[in-house]
Amino acid sequence: TGIVSMEDKKKEKKTSLNYTHTFNPPIEITGTQYKSLTFYFERLTGEDVEAVELELQQRNIIVLDATVSSAFQCGIAARASGIGADEIARLPLRHYLKIKNAARDFLVAVGY
Repeated sequence: TGIVSMEDKKKEKKTSLNYTHTFNPPIEITGTQYKSLTFYFERLTGEDVEAVELELQQRNIIVLDATVSSAFQCGIAARASGIGADEIARLPLRHYLKIKNAARDFLVAVGY
């Protein structure tokens, strides 16, 4: 009929905000080999944000904008994956940047 429904287009765009990172080759984190690691950002709560903020304050790290703070993004990724933020920070740079950027994208998407 030539008519495009915008409601259908809006429904199609709804995707998960979670992120799965693939390690190639697999990488060892705290004694466990990982081929991939999923970051369940959608499971996070306000308590997780507050816990990351508190941890950074205790380390004397001031965060003015979470969307540009690598430390905050790493903390959020850690909360979403169950892996320690220190372990994420020790990953090779190509993995670390992709993971922290996924956390940044999540924060921006939810309006942080």
